[in-house]
Amino acid sequence: MKKLICFVPALLAAFVLLFPVTAHATEADLLNQVIAMQNAQALALAQAQAAQAAQAAQAQASVTDLDALAATANALPAVDATVVAGPALPTYVDVNIATQTMVYYENGVAVLVSPCVTGKPGRGTPRGVFAINTKTPGKYLTGPTWRVWVNRWMRFAGNCGLHDASWRKQFGGEIYKSNGSHGCVNLPSDVAAALYDRVAVGTTVIVH
Repeated sequence: MKKLICFVPALLAAFVLLFPVTAHATEADLLNQVIAMQNAQALALAQAQAAQAAQAAQAQASVTDLDALAATANALPAVDATVVAGPALPTYVDVNIATQTMVYYENGVAVLVSPCVTGKPGRGTPRGVFAINTKTPGKYLTGPTWRVWVNRWMRFAGNCGLHDASWRKQFGGEIYKSNGSHGCVNLPSDVAAALYDRVAVGTTVIVH
């Protein structure tokens, strides 16, 4: 600042020589202009510094948000890569071939649990994650050697679906190994009716 003020007389002299029409301007006027320029520069510098500080704060906040998301993800329970279940999917039908059980979870709560009969060896029920794509209140299921009536039909994969099987007297256990279905999931009539009333087209079906 001191160097700039000392330079003002020389600047004034040069200004007068180059622009005689402004010779009426006093040294005080020029000094005021220089101070005004300095103030403008200082203001611009302060604004730039404030903008940089705001950007830095925003970047830090983003890092904090990412850290929080990572911490949340790490806190979630591990899910088997072959089965999407539990908290990751609160409403779905779970068919466990090994235990021959069907469980319907609604908002994370098991509201229907029942023994079932899945496909026999060679015609096993397909494993994977599917969705109910057809709901029919009653129809005939037909094949090369069978034609049976079911009251509740919920198809989820190809020609396979969940349905009642009034011709069966028992469900569960190892029945499927010697007298299993052709790939469908057989359920007791009352269970099939209750499940039909709760699920919708699009409800996930997990078979494992």
